[in-house]
Amino acid sequence: MKIFRFFKIATLLSFIFLAWSCDDDGEGINELEVYGFSINQQPLTDGITNIPVNGNIEVSFSRVLNLDAVKNAITLTGNEATYDLALTNAGSKALITYSGLAPSTQYTLEIDRSPITVRGLSLEQPFSISFTTAASAGDKTPCTAGTASCLQTMTVAGTPGATFSFYSTYDIIDDTQYVYEDITRAIIVVHGQERNADAYFKYMSDAVAGSGTLQNTLVISPFFKDEAGAGGDDLYWSTDWREGGNSSNTGTAISSFTIIDQLVGHLAQANIFPALKEVMIAGHSSGAMFAQHYGISNKVENTHPELDFSYVVANNQYFYYPDGQRYDEGTGQFYTPTDCAGYTYWPYGYEFAPAYLDGMTAVEITGQQVARKTIYLLGTNDTETSGTLNTTDCAATLLGSDRYHRGLNMFAYFETFYTSQHNHAKVEVPGVGHDAQKMFNSDEFLGLLTE
Repeated sequence: MKIFRFFKIATLLSFIFLAWSCDDDGEGINELEVYGFSINQQPLTDGITNIPVNGNIEVSFSRVLNLDAVKNAITLTGNEATYDLALTNAGSKALITYSGLAPSTQYTLEIDRSPITVRGLSLEQPFSISFTTAASAGDKTPCTAGTASCLQTMTVAGTPGATFSFYSTYDIIDDTQYVYEDITRAIIVVHGQERNADAYFKYMSDAVAGSGTLQNTLVISPFFKDEAGAGGDDLYWSTDWREGGNSSNTGTAISSFTIIDQLVGHLAQANIFPALKEVMIAGHSSGAMFAQHYGISNKVENTHPELDFSYVVANNQYFYYPDGQRYDEGTGQFYTPTDCAGYTYWPYGYEFAPAYLDGMTAVEITGQQVARKTIYLLGTNDTETSGTLNTTDCAATLLGSDRYHRGLNMFAYFETFYTSQHNHAKVEVPGVGHDAQKMFNSDEFLGLLTE
């Protein structure tokens, strides 16, 4: 019995000694090691370059750390170095969140030999590692020519072999290491039925330059090709590109709205566009139809509350209405037509909406339409009733007598039925007709860019 009791006591003492001589990782107390460094989820090696000016550095240690001690021991030196420090991974990892570092600048992370663990351990030798931040967009010259030099091609996510082209003031696809520190706004301008994305890119680039905001604005003009203009792996569409229809390629069905979703998703990467605050989707004529319908339909705006979205609908002739009421220009009243079959079909209403809207109810779409910032940019002289204006289909003519009045009537609808709820505005451009260049280079539009 005494032998057994002695064995129990000896065993207990051995466990006490083991617990005293080990920290939480079960190793000797006289050892403190750095297990590894990473920056923005990639290995941080001494001398690494093209590091984003905002991000995170993680330093993993072999022991549990003391937060206050680590704050005193770790420094990030360099021009305008601002950072916060926290502990993760049960206290053994230092997370350094930095922001607003200067572009093209070298920074050094240093750890001195002061005690930093809960048991007062320190590194055997002081430690330092350096990195250099990426250049800013201010170091690049924007491409504004509207020529092939400004044309870029991206691979459509989730669709191997499918590509889509767009014009851009900066190379945002191939130059994957560049940080666009100065870009605060992106404008995606959508072409009309002629699919002349190059011309629209030039119209908008000129407008942005004229407003004095070219240095901090990224201009993109997507190119929705038809079958004749497509080649290789290019996606192409029939005329339903302007209302969210799927591409016509054999075996591939990608909504035109999905393309803009992917562009916005690329722009929303904070490590590439850390200062981006605004995204504007603008279009004229058929492009305006796209802007209005994308604005009410897209799912991407709700996933990026940090960005301010707006939709500029310039001289549109095809509008989506939340219900079956239409404006009678003769009486000045809204009423429900009874003699036009299909006038509530997409793109005029919810029925037979494209596959992009699968899973969304009419109520949800109305909620988005009411809440989203929409600007009806209306040329007061866009009253021509010949040419491309649809004056034969009753669903179209119910919208108004011409493009100018169709825009007025759409705005009047929200003023009447959603008076204090809608986030819409009407901006008239005096003396301008159906002319995209004049509309986007008008004083009224330039005012929207600088307000």
